[in-house]
Amino acid sequence: MITPDPLSEQREFLLGSLEDLDRELAAGDIDEHDYAALKDDYTARAAAVLRAMDGGRPRSATEGSRGRRGVLVGAGVIAFALLAGVLVAQTAGRRDAGQTITGDIRQSTTEKLNEAGRRGATGELHAAIDLYDEVLADDPTSAEALTYKGWMLTLSGDESAGLTTLLEAATAHPEYPDVHAFLAIVFFRNGLVEQARRELDRLDALDPPPAIRDLTADLRTKIDATLAAQAGGGT
Repeated sequence: MITPDPLSEQREFLLGSLEDLDRELAAGDIDEHDYAALKDDYTARAAAVLRAMDGGRPRSATEGSRGRRGVLVGAGVIAFALLAGVLVAQTAGRRDAGQTITGDIRQSTTEKLNEAGRRGATGELHAAIDLYDEVLADDPTSAEALTYKGWMLTLSGDESAGLTTLLEAATAHPEYPDVHAFLAIVFFRNGLVEQARRELDRLDALDPPPAIRDLTADLRTKIDATLAAQAGGGT
């Protein structure tokens, strides 16, 4: 019988608690002040647990999937980065289409988002993150900047900071499809298959654009296969 890894249990508890908070807020069972305070606490604790898990501690057999994550972050990071950059460029162009840009600040923000997308596409992840930070300095709740900063942090190997940022984006902008796509990928890569499935459900409900659908095209099949294997394997 496999002994559960305490860090894994803490991770799943905290991430599950974050999702429970969202449901409680939607149901009116918690006020916004308490929600924000608890959300910040759970997010910080979840990020700390992920940092501890990445800090060279021994891992049990239940963490085998994290070894596979190393392959994704290594050999697969270029493909992920290129795709992320393409998505940024496509979505930036879509959001700018038909809009009248008024003033240097708006123009500068649009240019920074587009440039961040180009940097991400060429694998210049830290340069892209710096540009997203510049956008967030002017607009701290920018859905695109928060979401893609989180994604670039994840690709750069700082998965705990990436998850924190993506969760912040999802909390502020639950209607933004891109963030649910990236959270589904991050959760699945970390063995949080149920959470990944819930993010895909949220994504599908938003009728995402084709580029985002393509990003997660095979993920649903992998999630279903993993859950089926877990159910078939028993305890």
